Amino acid sequence: MDISNITQDDLNLMFSHINSTPRKSLKGKTPCEVFSFMMSTFENPNRGKEILDLLNIKEIKRDEVTLKPYLIKHNKNK
Repeated sequence: MDISNITQDDLNLMFSHINSTPRKSLKGKTPCEVFSFMMSTFENPNRGKEILDLLNIKEIKRDEVTLKPYLIKHNKNK
């Protein structure tokens, strides 16, 4: 796959899907869920989600996760 036309938005979308995939090693949790939990504090329980937002990583619903190359092609309006 030619990656010369991949944009930052494409990468953000790709990593959002990758990090929204449940992992056996995380006992069925997603990396996004674990990160959000680990980065949250009593003072700011939304801190983990805020950091993910700053990184432009969005949680994707489990039944909407796509780990196929067409994710990016489908997202293009060219």
